[in-house]
Amino acid sequence: MLNASCHCGNIQLIMPKPESLTSCNCSICHRLGALWGNYPPQEVLLNIHQGGTEIYSHGDEYIHFHRCGKCGCTTHYTLTEKTGREKTAVNFRMVTPLAAQGIKVRRFDGADTWAFIDE
Repeated sequence: MLNASCHCGNIQLIMPKPESLTSCNCSICHRLGALWGNYPPQEVLLNIHQGGTEIYSHGDEYIHFHRCGKCGCTTHYTLTEKTGREKTAVNFRMVTPLAAQGIKVRRFDGADTWAFIDE
C-alpha cells in the first residue's frame, strides 16, 4: 500500500500501487501538474483530520477536484453522478518520489482528442 498526503498532512490517502499513472494535458490538469493514479473508490482510504475537502468543478461538472482547505493541495478527484461511473483518482504528486518511482506514466490528451497519445 502507498500513502499520499497534502502538504500540511490534514488529508491522507492510502491505496495500492497502480499499474500506471496518467499525465493529462487538459486545462486544469496542466495547471495542477498532477499525475493521476486511477482507482475504484473502494480501493482508496481517505482520512481527513480536520474539516472536509474543498471541491472545485468546471464545465459540465463531471469531475470534483478535492483540495485541502488548510494548505490548498489538490489531493484527488472523483467522478460525479453525471458520469454514471465511479472513480477516484489520486494525485501522485502527494506521494513521495521514491514511492512513485518506477510506475509507468501514460500521456492522455484531455485537451483535444480524449485519447492516450502514447499507444
